[in-house]
Amino acid sequence: MAFPRWVENIVDVCMAIQTGEKVLLITDEPMAVMRQQLVERIVQVGPGELWTYTVADATRPLPHYPAALYELAGQVDVVLIFEHRRNPEIETPRALEMVEAVERGQARFASGPMINESILEHELSADYREIASLTNRLGDRLDGRSHVRITTPLGTDLAMEIAGRKVMRDTGLFHKPRDHGNLPAGECYVAPIEDRTNGVFVVDKSYPGILIEEPIRLTVERGRVVDIAGGREARQLEDMLREGERKPYGEGCRVVCELGIGTNPNARLQGNVLTDEKVMGTVHIAIGHNALASYGGQNRAPLHLDGVIGQPTLVVDGATLIEDGSYRV
Repeated sequence: MAFPRWVENIVDVCMAIQTGEKVLLITDEPMAVMRQQLVERIVQVGPGELWTYTVADATRPLPHYPAALYELAGQVDVVLIFEHRRNPEIETPRALEMVEAVERGQARFASGPMINESILEHELSADYREIASLTNRLGDRLDGRSHVRITTPLGTDLAMEIAGRKVMRDTGLFHKPRDHGNLPAGECYVAPIEDRTNGVFVVDKSYPGILIEEPIRLTVERGRVVDIAGGREARQLEDMLREGERKPYGEGCRVVCELGIGTNPNARLQGNVLTDEKVMGTVHIAIGHNALASYGGQNRAPLHLDGVIGQPTLVVDGATLIEDGSYRV
């Protein structure tokens, strides 16, 4: 039986599921067809055990998974979660709880929040071995470096320090115990030293939930955004920040917390951070939370907002890695 490219990518390329392994697959009702195709391919591989769970629409919003799923996640070899719907305010806690449950065991773990058929056919049907190769080449050129400068034709001129920070590689290949990340994948990213970013960055592509028509200009002093200028989208961003600042750790909302580079050639700008931050030829500068092992930073905040920027030139310790959106690695 021939399977779509995305099925083979998830089962065989990204997770490399082997005969005899124990697998937990969680989906929601809108992704029923996806669930069936993944089950059929996993069964072909010959798992030792396969558990599936569907989040029913009638139970949404669902703040916590059933306790048995957290227990299973700590016992299996592979955990896969793909959901079309996600209420960020109410349902994010269970996503974080599942990461903690997985980390108590040895499972390889991939999660696709806000997934849909279009993402399966595009971003998840890319060549993930090529994505891994490019991501690792960029990572090699960032590892152990200190000074980063980003410029763009629209006026970005931002300097940051990354000395001592671990460079993360979101290759989409989860082959070792406790490897985990999102699918679709495709980015290389690092948390800059929190008070060592200065300058201006102009976001012209997207923020989460916002496709930008009028670029947003953000001024940064000692790692904090001190001014935001632009039109309607800039006001939307300000509203999100003000809302975040009313919550615990709100004082961290305006701290520059991530530099990321997109490495998925099939990724498209949609106002969905899951795909936008992966777009080839872009970088993203995030503000907010990075005090997680998966980022390696120290700033706490109730939000993490990725601003996607087109046509970047990226210079690291004097070496040009990207020039006007074209990669030089």
